[in-house]
Amino acid sequence: MSKYGHNKNKNGTEPWRSKDSKVVIGVDSFERVDLNPVAFDRLVKQKGTRVKVFRTTYCPNVKSVDSAEHEINCQLCNGSGFIDRHPICTLATIQSQDLEKQSHLEGLVDGNSVASTFLVGIELQYMTLVELQDFTDIYIQRVLRNPNILIRKDVLKYTACKVNFIVDSTGKEYYIDTDYVIDRDGDLSWVLTKGPVLGGVYSIHYEASVQFRAVKAMHVNRFTQRKVGVNTEFVKLNEQWLLEKEFLVRRRSKSTGADLVQGPFDTHIIVED
Repeated sequence: MSKYGHNKNKNGTEPWRSKDSKVVIGVDSFERVDLNPVAFDRLVKQKGTRVKVFRTTYCPNVKSVDSAEHEINCQLCNGSGFIDRHPICTLATIQSQDLEKQSHLEGLVDGNSVASTFLVGIELQYMTLVELQDFTDIYIQRVLRNPNILIRKDVLKYTACKVNFIVDSTGKEYYIDTDYVIDRDGDLSWVLTKGPVLGGVYSIHYEASVQFRAVKAMHVNRFTQRKVGVNTEFVKLNEQWLLEKEFLVRRRSKSTGADLVQGPFDTHIIVED
């Protein structure tokens, strides 16, 4: 018999552990009315967007188990306090957007929060990282050109999917393929002898993937029964969470896995579409 209340997705060699639903001999089946988990999933599959849901846990780089003392410049989690690993590619609906301006140390940002419903079997916890796969946000940023003549790469705050324009302090603009390329890490790699003056500041307008963190459980502990032949299956229904935009992002090289460190004058502002 097929059990519905779990997921069978795998991320490479690291699967999300499937949770088998409980099945018992059916009882009280007269004029039965069921909440249909298959229909719930059909809604997400037909109206949802592709996302990556990460396994998120606390950063262990603290002074003791019961201590909250954590280094703000921690290289393990980039100061966020959380480790995000082994994402699963799935679907989720995005609705009920709420915009509220917030002033952070990093600059003025929008407190964009959304309600999101996931497929049956996808379970989140507080601060779980969720990344949209097919949509981007616009970011504007001042970047310090690397002063080392041997290093032509400038690391951006976010992984660039597309660069719209770059302009330096003299008003000169720079163009993709002619002056720079976007490397596999989503950073700028300048063509030899091209680009702003070494050590100079330039501004960039670019697009990057949208990331959220789960901050509030809206509908999580929802359970129902499903009739399967003569048996009854107990199923946990789809989870719904309130997600907020993620602003403290850890950048890592896709080639080496090492952290990518931004320049000392690296700042950004998020702009609403």
